[in-house]
Amino acid sequence: MGAFNALPELALREGYDTAPNGAAGSSISGATPSLQLSDPLLGFGAFAAGDFTIYPESTSQNTNSLTFGAGERAVLPEHVITVSAGYLRTQETGFALDTIAISRPIAFTLSDIRASDLASFGTFTLKPAASATQYRFPDNATGNRIDTREALTGAYLPGGPMQILLRWQETQSTYRESIFDADTDQLLAGLVDTADGLWTVSALAGAARRRPRTGSTISAPVLEAGLDWSPTRLDRIRITAAREIDDPDEVSASSYTLTQAKLSATHDCPSGVIASFSAQGSNAAFFHSRLRETLLSTDANLAFPLGRNLNLAADYSFNTRQANALRAANEHILTLTLAWTI
Repeated sequence: MGAFNALPELALREGYDTAPNGAAGSSISGATPSLQLSDPLLGFGAFAAGDFTIYPESTSQNTNSLTFGAGERAVLPEHVITVSAGYLRTQETGFALDTIAISRPIAFTLSDIRASDLASFGTFTLKPAASATQYRFPDNATGNRIDTREALTGAYLPGGPMQILLRWQETQSTYRESIFDADTDQLLAGLVDTADGLWTVSALAGAARRRPRTGSTISAPVLEAGLDWSPTRLDRIRITAAREIDDPDEVSASSYTLTQAKLSATHDCPSGVIASFSAQGSNAAFFHSRLRETLLSTDANLAFPLGRNLNLAADYSFNTRQANALRAANEHILTLTLAWTI
């Protein structure tokens, strides 16, 4: 509609889960409606989606999620200013870090607001950023917390494809019970490949420190690395590795050192069929505890175009959770999804 774009989509899926949250297996029925809105000229984008899943043989595992997000980007001669906000209402499940004791979904909400300014000064760029994220658990208020985060990233492009990057980040975690409050800071430096070609690579290394309100300070070396490779015009491969104190993308309120690696590959067939595969391993060593936890997950997907607006996808996922305490579990999920997009 002129410069304004609207993309509605509805996906319906059927399948089987052998062990939702480590419980007895059940068939799956689900629906995922979504709507994307954007206006490139105004720099505006918005997104709304729902995800509703029913387990007929194990109704206590039913889940429903709602997501809303919007953002605005202003492109000025030497600045790119971005402001965004989001809201998520969903459930935490048993195949994530620090969820060994979960036997059925636990509801929580997440509210988030972010702002950043990418300023360019010739071969130098400077990007200050700030965010605030609030977690709320209606049935377990102990996990309620607010994370405020400040970051400053500086980059220098001396010539050629490699960019020298330095990033500092500070996070303040404030819990409902102040005894769990902690500050985490991190400093990383390294090289980032800015070329858009056959492959791109990034490698950052540094140190992180967690300073709890009570207890001793924890310090550890940290690492972020990534490789994107396109061996052909139809194939894409991505490899990432990270070691960090805590994970800003995890809901868990526990503190730990995380080591993580991920591989993903995609192949576009000339017929329009898309084949994708991913595998990820995560290991958490919890502070002030003997608990060690490892999560492994793989996913294989085939997407078939049935028409201009209709797609069919077959997906198989395997998740396994191992720990040196409490219980372990494995899960196989097989689904068929039919997606209709205008």
